[in-house]
Amino acid sequence: MATDTICYKQARPMNWARMLLGVWLLLGAFPASGAEAATVEVWLARDGRAQQAVVIGERASGRVRAAAEELADYLGRIAGTEFAVQQGDGASGLAVGVLTDFPALATGVAFDPADPLRREQYLLRTHPQGAWLLGATELAVEHAVWDFLYRLGYRQFFPGEKWEVVPTLPDLRLAVDCLEAPAYHARRIWYGHGPLPSRVEGHRQWSARNRVVQGFRLHSSHSYEAIIAANRQAFEARPEFYALVDGQRRTTGGDIKFCISNPDLRKLVVDHAVREMQASPDRDSISMDPSDGGNWCECRPCAAMGSISDRVLTLANEVAEAINALELGDRYVGIYAYGFHCPPPSIEVHPKVIVSATAGFLRGGYTLEQVIRGWQARGAVMGVYDYFSVMPWDWDMPGQARASRPWYMAETIPEFHGMNVRFHDAESSDNWGPNGLGYYVAARILWDLDQADRVDEIIDDFLCRAFGPAREPLAEFYRLIDGDNRPLLSENLVGRMYRSLAEGRRRAAGDHSILGRIDDLILYTRYVERKLQGDPLGALRHCHRIRDGGMVHFRAMWPWRHAHGVKLETIPNDWLQEKPYEPAEIVAMLEAGIEANRPVEFTPVAFSQDLVPVTPLNLPEMPTGSLGDLYQRHGRQGGFDLVTWLDEPGEIELQVTGGLIAHYRDRGHVKINLHSPQELTLQPVAHDESVPPDGQERTVTLRTPHAGLHRLELRDGGDASRLVWQDGQPMTLPCSPESGGPPVHGAWTLYFYVPRGTREVAGYLNHASGRLLDGAGAEVLALTEIEVPGYFNVPVPEGQDGQLWRVERSRARLMLMTVPPYLARNERELLLPREVVEAESGKAER
Repeated sequence: MATDTICYKQARPMNWARMLLGVWLLLGAFPASGAEAATVEVWLARDGRAQQAVVIGERASGRVRAAAEELADYLGRIAGTEFAVQQGDGASGLAVGVLTDFPALATGVAFDPADPLRREQYLLRTHPQGAWLLGATELAVEHAVWDFLYRLGYRQFFPGEKWEVVPTLPDLRLAVDCLEAPAYHARRIWYGHGPLPSRVEGHRQWSARNRVVQGFRLHSSHSYEAIIAANRQAFEARPEFYALVDGQRRTTGGDIKFCISNPDLRKLVVDHAVREMQASPDRDSISMDPSDGGNWCECRPCAAMGSISDRVLTLANEVAEAINALELGDRYVGIYAYGFHCPPPSIEVHPKVIVSATAGFLRGGYTLEQVIRGWQARGAVMGVYDYFSVMPWDWDMPGQARASRPWYMAETIPEFHGMNVRFHDAESSDNWGPNGLGYYVAARILWDLDQADRVDEIIDDFLCRAFGPAREPLAEFYRLIDGDNRPLLSENLVGRMYRSLAEGRRRAAGDHSILGRIDDLILYTRYVERKLQGDPLGALRHCHRIRDGGMVHFRAMWPWRHAHGVKLETIPNDWLQEKPYEPAEIVAMLEAGIEANRPVEFTPVAFSQDLVPVTPLNLPEMPTGSLGDLYQRHGRQGGFDLVTWLDEPGEIELQVTGGLIAHYRDRGHVKINLHSPQELTLQPVAHDESVPPDGQERTVTLRTPHAGLHRLELRDGGDASRLVWQDGQPMTLPCSPESGGPPVHGAWTLYFYVPRGTREVAGYLNHASGRLLDGAGAEVLALTEIEVPGYFNVPVPEGQDGQLWRVERSRARLMLMTVPPYLARNERELLLPREVVEAESGKAER
């Protein structure tokens, strides 16, 4: 097998059979590939001399010929020799083409290129005289070529030549026998706001080489405004085609909607779709998704049609029926389940309508799974539209986007597939500094679900091949920015990023390929530094200068500049004159960054989550503090948690108010789950969603058959909730870095415990507000003076350990790191780790 000179865990063959079993059952039996036999190893090059030619058929298309030539070129670069491209029957050499290019080959495989859901299948098989790289279509042939090269050690980790890895292997051999097809029929990782012109080709190459393409071209984008533009005269003549909003036909402004109950409007749209399909008879689908936002028709006939989802689907169904009567073969209509039309419909979905549920902007209190299952119950073929990275959400900062979390990819992509989702679209950004590793991991899993079990191997392969001798410090860099580790944006983070890159540079000295990749990451770290310094103009200018490297997405950042107070209307001329950074400038930047960003000097202390009441500690009675309103932070599907305790099985009574932010009252009822670690089913012991988002307080009673520790989970969609419990009921807020800190809106005053022997109280906060008081009530730190977001560290005064400390009138998201990370309104409501209570009292409540 092919090996490489740098450290690498050899990848196991992909389990194609298991992945496609369900597809085979749907599409019909797939012919066997002949009698079972041991996989044959074939020499491609020996001692730097080619042992095989690349072979194409006499009638090979230009696209197939280009794929064959690319294979020959890269084999030559790997082995250090030249590989010829010649015509032949495929019996010997490396046969590259569609199956019909080599009619004499007895492969035992039957492709169906006419089936739009099977056009990406390909065969890789080595035999004594060479190998077959055969695809159902030209696209599948290209997949076969890049997969073949991947198995020889070739990688295109990120877009661009700098992030391409071509190994040096004068002895080149391979054994493979597999039939491949993707887990998802359509796979896209695309850029919101689009790429810069200089970045277009790199993204195309990366997508092709990692097989992240739409084998089936699903169109689902917002379409109503484009339909209006293409039929302008008809709409001008018939204003009743527009939605009736506030008593007027809304014909201008954004988010224009149709009066879907109007049969003439529906006929116009159907005729439009028919013309579009006839003009492009090879297209797989057409979108009938509405324009973004609201402004839906309020006329009585539209209301009589049912929900907004029913209206959208009625139009999509009629279009699907019409375009499938054109005798063009199966043609599909794409729509989203999104916003106002995310709730499942009450009518059946046409079998040729594909519905993609969005992983955000869900209304009515539905979870993503409920949306998917609900539409499927009406017969929908489902896709998913995820948000890997969105500029105004994450600003290209470390660990803030879903794409920064490789394990998110490993969890969700197979999970969606397990719900019978077969189309995957990911809105992303050209920000490979913080998110590149996540994009790459996603690409691997979107093709082969088994890769989700091998994320550690994928990351190790990336680190070894991309960074060689600098693997260890770069592993630390990627650990620092991994969203699954919840990095805290701070000077400490920047300082550690710079230091790991400096060590990587030292170890890779003399290797210009590796140094170039590390320098890209240094330039990214400089962006993070300037952003945290509160210098939006300087950060934007720096991003413009490094825009062609793709570490940050300047094209997406520029339209949002006003959100950070940058008042430029055009890119300044002096910016346009700036050249990319020279290596010497990057080294100087690295040295200055290390000097300016000092890592924290305290050592975090770990505590268990096995919590018990603090009664044995006999803590003095404290005035009850205050808790602001709670809210579900953006992107946290699991809501927020509090921890409570019952001495015996019974009930907890709460006063709950939902919908405190009136603008967001479309997010659904407040959902409350009560969990007990003693519940063997792992299901909630109590559930309630009786509280609507109307700003009115209601009583909720939760009953449990268990005593002891319980976790109270609330999910409100982000519209803010108020929670009131009986005085003295244990109720504690976790505030560890892993929890993300308490999700409190407004000023709060809460207590925490400083164990005996603690020498320093340290942590992190994102907002400069409030005071930190010790057990005697003396101010030990004015939190208003902290540079935020950032860390704090104060010594424990004599005699103030073993005491309750207080954070007073703060609005910060606080995380405690050297003391138990738990907050409560008073000592009666505080729960602490069992080991702390036992160590300081000799016993604990059990």
